[in-house]
Amino acid sequence: MDKLPVITTASGADLGKSFSGPNLRPLPFQTSKHFTVEELLVHDLPSMIDVLQSLEGEPTKTVIRGKVPSDASEIISRDKETNLASPRSWCMIDIDGLLWDGPDDHEAMLNHAILQLPTEFQNTDCYYHFSSSMGIKPGIMVHLWFWLDRPCSDDEMKAWLSGYPADLQLFNPIQIHLTANPRFVDGAVDP
Repeated sequence: MDKLPVITTASGADLGKSFSGPNLRPLPFQTSKHFTVEELLVHDLPSMIDVLQSLEGEPTKTVIRGKVPSDASEIISRDKETNLASPRSWCMIDIDGLLWDGPDDHEAMLNHAILQLPTEFQNTDCYYHFSSSMGIKPGIMVHLWFWLDRPCSDDEMKAWLSGYPADLQLFNPIQIHLTANPRFVDGAVDP
């Protein structure tokens, strides 16, 4: 059993990415300094998937790895003093721009991406969500969520994934893990 810290922007700013017009121009990414937090109990991959899928349509919400102290105020800052490092039984691996010259086949792309990871992540279940820029920027861009057999610290995750095509910045307590679907406005069409 573990907790999935879901933060919500106190200002109401969207945390998802947005693209505009037929050229899919990325709009400036908004962030917020102040959040409310809800730590949701998850006990396995299916329970985590339920939470993640519920967040896909919630652009003001996202996930972090950090633990909020029990004496924290209702509105918190996203900083290292408020969000403490905490070993987690789950991880999100963010792969951006992995070279791919194969067919436009999501299953083949996922298999290729997973084969680039340490063997412990291969031949196991995971939840995937293509990143907001998938189909807009070249290469495979995907978030892979795994349930681990034991809690791992951020430092352990960085060491484990060092040398692999994973964004190691995710493994710090305050780094947001984008979960909302991208928005397409002013004539932009999801590729």
